[in-house]
Amino acid sequence: MKILITGGTGFQGSNLSKSLLEDGHDVVILNLHSRKNEINVERFGLDKAKIIWGTINDKHTVRDSIFGCDLVIHTAAKIHVDDSIENPTDHFYTNVMGTNNILEAAREFKVPVIHVSTCEVYGYQDEDLKENSPLMPRSPYAASKAGADRMAYSYYTTYDMNICIVRPFNVYGPGQKDGKCGAVIPIWATGLGREESINIYGDGNQSREFIYIDDLVSAYKIIIDKMTNSNDLAGEVINVGTGVDVKINYLAEKMVEIFERGEVNYDKPRPGEVKRFISNSDKMKSFGWEPKVGLDEGLKKYIDWRKTMNDLDFYKNIMMVM
Repeated sequence: MKILITGGTGFQGSNLSKSLLEDGHDVVILNLHSRKNEINVERFGLDKAKIIWGTINDKHTVRDSIFGCDLVIHTAAKIHVDDSIENPTDHFYTNVMGTNNILEAAREFKVPVIHVSTCEVYGYQDEDLKENSPLMPRSPYAASKAGADRMAYSYYTTYDMNICIVRPFNVYGPGQKDGKCGAVIPIWATGLGREESINIYGDGNQSREFIYIDDLVSAYKIIIDKMTNSNDLAGEVINVGTGVDVKINYLAEKMVEIFERGEVNYDKPRPGEVKRFISNSDKMKSFGWEPKVGLDEGLKKYIDWRKTMNDLDFYKNIMMVM
């Protein structure tokens, strides 16, 4: 099967692209060009895929990329909450109008779409988040993804397209970005590896769950199989998460324990941050899927992967107990 993965050299996309290539699929990747993305092509063995360097904001590039494909997995997006607060228009332009370009081309060529949304669209709610929980985004990033999420659903209802919307919860693992606009686990791993302190925004009692990238990829593959063999998932929203409540303070303590070093500093809460993100993923589990990698194991796997990178600043002085 010929599959287009937008954002296919990014974090989720590169892991998914690698796995689908290993399964024998013909993978096409549409991604912005950067040195980091070139490195990911080499690191994940994506040279076997057809790489199109370009942006989802260019409808002609999008149309050329989708032509001849059997399925689109749309992971490309601007994804950082803090950056969206500083540059909200960029996030709306890419995440909403870029998604519109994907949907329009898929509609023209009658190609099914897996639209990758995010748990951030739910905002803060006391109860575990189900697919029918109201959307209450609390940041420009979350609002832009909610807009794209609902636009994808509207294309299903209006044009009878085969579109499934997936909402992952706090994914981590190999290939995830650290530094500015990075994610918490790689940022903290880099800081601890360099004998720096790590920062928590707020009091650290925020609740999150963390799903290892391999478990998310296994969920995508089940969804791909179901979508390409029937229209049973058309219009469906599917949460993919562990449902395991992890306090940010616990995550910090666990990473300090792994590295046997590090201090934890506290800073003021970020604007728009949500206090609790815990999923109900019963729908995904009804397909026979279960997350297999617990947080402790996942952190070890991720840090072992970081040690294999050409990043002397990260691992040259690490003394681990693992």
